[in-house]
Amino acid sequence: MPKNLKATAIRVASASALAATAATMVFVSPASASALTDGIAATARTENGNGACAHGGYVGGPNQNSSCYNGQRDHAWCADFAGWVWARNGVTGLSTLNDLADSFYDYGVKYGTLSNTPHVGDAVVYNHGGGYSDDHVAIVTGISGNTVTITGGNQGGYPGHVSTNSTTNWQVGSSPWGQRISGYISPAGSNAPSYPNPASLADGTLVKSPNDPAVKVMIKGAGVPVAGSDVTPDKYDLSKIVLIDESAFRSLASAPPSGTVVHDQAGGAERYVIIDGAALKIGADDWAAAGYNQRPDMGVPTAWLKTAAQRQVTTGLVVMDQTGKDPARYVMVEGAALHITEPEWNAYKYNEMTLMGVPGEWLKAAAAKAPANGTVVMDQAGGPARYVVVNGTAIHISGAEWTANGYNQRPEMGVPTNWLTTATAKQLANGTVVKKADDPTIYVMAGGKAVSLTWSDFTGLGYDKRPLETIPGEWLGTAVAKAVPADGTMLLAQGDATVWQVTGGKKRAMTADEFGPGKLSFNDVVSVPAALITGLPTATPTTPPAV
Repeated sequence: MPKNLKATAIRVASASALAATAATMVFVSPASASALTDGIAATARTENGNGACAHGGYVGGPNQNSSCYNGQRDHAWCADFAGWVWARNGVTGLSTLNDLADSFYDYGVKYGTLSNTPHVGDAVVYNHGGGYSDDHVAIVTGISGNTVTITGGNQGGYPGHVSTNSTTNWQVGSSPWGQRISGYISPAGSNAPSYPNPASLADGTLVKSPNDPAVKVMIKGAGVPVAGSDVTPDKYDLSKIVLIDESAFRSLASAPPSGTVVHDQAGGAERYVIIDGAALKIGADDWAAAGYNQRPDMGVPTAWLKTAAQRQVTTGLVVMDQTGKDPARYVMVEGAALHITEPEWNAYKYNEMTLMGVPGEWLKAAAAKAPANGTVVMDQAGGPARYVVVNGTAIHISGAEWTANGYNQRPEMGVPTNWLTTATAKQLANGTVVKKADDPTIYVMAGGKAVSLTWSDFTGLGYDKRPLETIPGEWLGTAVAKAVPADGTMLLAQGDATVWQVTGGKKRAMTADEFGPGKLSFNDVVSVPAALITGLPTATPTTPPAV
């Protein structure tokens, strides 16, 4: 993304200083940008690549003719393009301009805006006083340090197009592209309406641009979108809309700053804090303990809040409990808050990242989650190994599968070493349905073993209703080769009411009184093909283990 150029312009002492040497160049305070000059630059740059007949032809002042006739270039059209750009931004005095580039020089003389110093929005005239065939005019669209960026029409080979180029050879008398720069001409003024700066408007003010039906409400300097469905329940009075400049309207942030406390404008008791565009619910225990009750409480549009409450906090953001009850620090990765140990805090430079306080209840829930399935992670400490997260387990990706299965196309997230060590050792959750990328065979995980399913098993056991996770084949091959599920795994075959528990590589029939509140749960039983259970030897009956 290009840097914003509107804040910097070049000022030099005099023409004689320019002629002396680069070592004598003197720079003074940058010129202030304005809505007019910003608008001129943005309008010109948007036309990059267009030919003479874009928009049906470029025509600016009343004495300029269209650059296009019958679908073809009508004449040399650099002045038409520059005039069109100025006209689109309400520049005054355009009757001075005609189809000749020199008319811009005449404009500068007439209005006293001719200068040796470039400013964003200026017209730059080349070869003034030369022949008609070699004069030219373009628009200054950016200034950064000693580099000036210029956008012009009728550039390149016949029939010409709009293009943008930058140069450090911008001084009057220089010829950066073969044509001598004769001067810079600033607009004499603008007849465009004057609009208020949105930063000066009170919270709750409704705003829109003159040319856009969309409406936003100002909240802490941001323009939060107002949906049509919000107007009545949120009691927004559209008769009090304030018009603001179109470029200012478009550039408004769409979410209030982090730390802003908000509620539904339509009503309700729930309160949220904005963190990086996401709305995190504030629990009752956090409201006063975290000091949220001391902050301004801002009403925001219902539809926007609903979306923001579902938005994930940005991956890589480091968070802490705003109340301070939990002293730990966490890093957000795809919706999960991963604990950072004290040694990792400094060693992995988490201490140099932005630290945001978040509601304690929300953080507790986020810390209980795992990154979204399919997230590719690596050790924040470094190393070549890569893993993919599936139901909280970090599964190693082999070198061959890294590119063959497209893992290299996904974002890689650095995670704390301690968390990664635990996640790689974690058994993939029972009942997870998996396959590898290049094989249609489907498996269900049971006690760390991948049990193959026929199509009849897949549908009959209800696994067709669950997500099917594609995982690295090398890891899956190891899970398939495992002889029996881990001890303690509870298994159930279709059509058989008996639940079997694996113990010492054998099966043991379980009794109903082993299940219930404070005991084992039927939710942890894995349905598997009958052949798996049949193939396990039956353990000698003993007293069931205490639960």
